[in-house]
Amino acid sequence: LKAAGVETEVFFEVEADPTLSVVRKGAELANSFKPDVIIALGGGSPMDAAKIMWVMYEHPETHFEELALRFMDIRKRIYKFPKMGVKAKMIAVTTTSGTGSEVTPFAVVTDDATGQKYPLADYALTPDMAIVDANLVMDMPKSLCAFG
Repeated sequence: LKAAGVETEVFFEVEADPTLSVVRKGAELANSFKPDVIIALGGGSPMDAAKIMWVMYEHPETHFEELALRFMDIRKRIYKFPKMGVKAKMIAVTTTSGTGSEVTPFAVVTDDATGQKYPLADYALTPDMAIVDANLVMDMPKSLCAFG
């Protein structure tokens, strides 16, 4: 990308079961860098974290507490997710497909202050594009590919 003159920033602090503090840190980076494309690379945890970072980047005024309603039928939701894709498009590049997060409207994030996991659901969280490249799993352990 650099050879093509494309500016990039990489946020690589997401671990398994992404926390709200890490998501907020990634959103701060996005707000300072102002990307027009966000690429989530990895398994379910990086995908979930990137989705919430995307919301916080697109709409910094949004409060997590408003997003973190109890899981319910997303067609009957009282709170409406803000419009997505105005500042940036989301591309999900999966390395494991166990959660399907690259093509679903769901994300799970843990509030590290309380230890509570919050499942978020809204069609707005569905990435604009998903890329599944078999070459990305060639060097992974067979068990991870089979169960991941």
